[in-house]
Amino acid sequence: MVPMVAKRRFGISTRLFQSQPLSRDHLMEIAGHGFEVVEVAVLAGHFEPSNDAAVADLQQWLAEARLDLHAIAAPAPDGAQPWNAGDLRPVEAALYVARRIPFRTLVLPVGSPKSAAKAVEKLAELAEPLGVTIAVDSRSPSMKPVTTLVSFVERCEAFIGIALDFASAGRGTALVEAIETASEYLVAARLPAESSINWPPVMTTLQKVGYEGPFVLDLPEARGSIAPALKKARDARHTIDKLFTAPSFGR
Repeated sequence: MVPMVAKRRFGISTRLFQSQPLSRDHLMEIAGHGFEVVEVAVLAGHFEPSNDAAVADLQQWLAEARLDLHAIAAPAPDGAQPWNAGDLRPVEAALYVARRIPFRTLVLPVGSPKSAAKAVEKLAELAEPLGVTIAVDSRSPSMKPVTTLVSFVERCEAFIGIALDFASAGRGTALVEAIETASEYLVAARLPAESSINWPPVMTTLQKVGYEGPFVLDLPEARGSIAPALKKARDARHTIDKLFTAPSFGR
């Protein structure tokens, strides 16, 4: 008898529409291509959480599209003033979306480990009563390789997680090793829709380390129609889904 495998949920990052104001049509297209969750990117002119009307609209559009908000990707730190324990208002605004729309993860790009430590711990304290986990974005230049990111997370007094970007974490066995290294803190997985990744060992490793969260497919910004990009993401999803439902998977 083939063991039952939990249904995996897949989502899209709204970076696909980053140069446009986030709209109901965007979310309806994501849902129309079979995705269940979304990661909303905080970017000027796209989605600004300090705008109460924008948050209210997002709440309504998510309900109409029947999408769950899995994560919000916070804005990157200003190069001249990396996130510190001082002015965290842009990130706090993103976090406080959870007061109106529940979500699980705040993906946080950071500057140098030294400048980021106090800020991350302060944000983690604010996030805990909201049911949100701060996840440091593995794409942060100061957090490479993954061993550096894990060391940073382990030194923090508050619990924080890792948002692992598979496209930049490595290739072949290096990616598998990155997943294993980050596994204890892995709370968000961002996958490239177009890549030469050898998916079977990657998915087997995710199964082995016990990652059960959604997979967010990250696509480059669309030029013109977004339908072709979403179709590629849907095809990538089907490829991964087949691995999880194969009788030999996980053996």
